[in-house]
Amino acid sequence: MKKLKLILSMTLLGVLIAGCASNSVPTQQSASLPNITSLKTITDINEIGFEWLAINDENVIGYQLYRMDQKGGNFKPVAQIPDRFATHYVDKNLSPNTTYTYMLKTYSKTAISNGGDSIEATTKPLIESVPFAVAIAGLPGRVKIIWRPHPSTSVVSYIIKRANFNSDNFREIAEVKGRLNAEFIDSSVKHGNTYKYIIEVKTGNGVISKPSEIIKATTKELPKGVINLTATQNAPKKIILSWDGVVMDDFSHYNVYRSISKFLPYTYLAKTTSNHFEDLINSNDTTRYYKVTVVDKDELESIKPNTPVEGKTLEAPLAPEFISYNFNGSSINLNWNNIQRAVSYTLYRKDNNSNEKIINNIKQPYYEDNDIEFNATYTYKVVAIDKFDLVSKHSNSLEVSAK
Repeated sequence: MKKLKLILSMTLLGVLIAGCASNSVPTQQSASLPNITSLKTITDINEIGFEWLAINDENVIGYQLYRMDQKGGNFKPVAQIPDRFATHYVDKNLSPNTTYTYMLKTYSKTAISNGGDSIEATTKPLIESVPFAVAIAGLPGRVKIIWRPHPSTSVVSYIIKRANFNSDNFREIAEVKGRLNAEFIDSSVKHGNTYKYIIEVKTGNGVISKPSEIIKATTKELPKGVINLTATQNAPKKIILSWDGVVMDDFSHYNVYRSISKFLPYTYLAKTTSNHFEDLINSNDTTRYYKVTVVDKDELESIKPNTPVEGKTLEAPLAPEFISYNFNGSSINLNWNNIQRAVSYTLYRKDNNSNEKIINNIKQPYYEDNDIEFNATYTYKVVAIDKFDLVSKHSNSLEVSAK
């Protein structure tokens, strides 16, 4: 069994070697084989086509094409054409606008012809790029590039390349397919930056043209931020923001952002076209932090300032404290300290049965309670009220017996 496998392997190897040998071009030259003297060429940008007269010599089985890339260099084989009836061949993947020298030889099973006539052929130069292109500046977050469609019907697409203003490192950002397309909008740009662009055209056989002239455009800048932003510290139940109004033709509005801490994220609060804003807050002595931005008609928004402005609502009046009292036999006299911001006081009284009585609008820091019963005990508390109707905390509790 092993011997059979070995015989089969050797047989297969022999077949492969014989096949390779039969497909290779002989190196032994023979003057009896005909030379090619009728070689003609037709050129394109990156390829050269060849045509020659048919060879009727039955000893010839094919052709070998040689190419010299530089004058004074050596001929090197570039193609084997294993059929004597062939009369055409195309050498591809050549450099544009380059001169090459060629020679075509015939070969038989055992020999190859002597060198025939050599012929020079020059590939065509690269096609020009688009005849006209412009980049439109001043757009919000984008650059619009327009061009005139290429006149050659061989063009199938346009390659857009971009570089930063201070760089010549152009990188492909898009390929616009279709010869008649004439526009590309680059939205992967930053505000207020200048960019450079070139356009290359691509033909159906993959040839890339020369680059176009460099075109430049600067995107629209973000609006400048507000200045002199202030926030009140003593307004009741609200914080009033104000800032210098901006003067710009395409102004749209301001955005107001708020946070409960300067270290926490700021959330959108409101938009306004005025240079002031009132944030209504239903609490006293409350601190908030604010940032204000400018938005233009293209919805471009200025950068939020790094430092917020701090605002605070007015704190409630201080709570009064009872300082003296007495029962004179018919009434109870109460005295408490005067609160500077107070415009009135409210007194709360409870009797032994928890019945509550409220006395409002007391203008002075004292009160004489005549509505009492003898031998009863009363508990008093008092609050201060300012001109904004902000109410203080309750005073200390005072218990008085009418005895």
